[in-house]
Amino acid sequence: MKKLRVENGFTLIEVMVSIVILAIGLLGLAPMMAISITGNAFANEATEATVLAQDKIEELKNMASFASIPQSDSVDVDGKYSVVSRVDDTGSDGTVPVGVYKIFVRVHWVDQADVGRRLEFFTYRTK
Repeated sequence: MKKLRVENGFTLIEVMVSIVILAIGLLGLAPMMAISITGNAFANEATEATVLAQDKIEELKNMASFASIPQSDSVDVDGKYSVVSRVDDTGSDGTVPVGVYKIFVRVHWVDQADVGRRLEFFTYRTK
């Protein structure tokens, strides 16, 4: 009798089963990718808003003097961000010490999911 020769390797069914298992595993990662993309988009918008607020705060801190107190300003940037700033002294805000201005900046925008977002910052400057 002849011995059957044993060949090493994978059968077509084994390969197909392993491809199906791999596909199911990769499909489980798809929602995580979508969440990651959304999170990165929000982080980018929040970074842009922070830079806008920081620019406005630096502009106000570097002014020689304030013409009128309280001073308010609202500016739209690129049709997406709304930057609102306010400068107060002790006359309008009892929490500010004498001889100090409080500089407040709020940046508001609507993200890609149509959710309103805002960041608020404040700092102080001596007169």
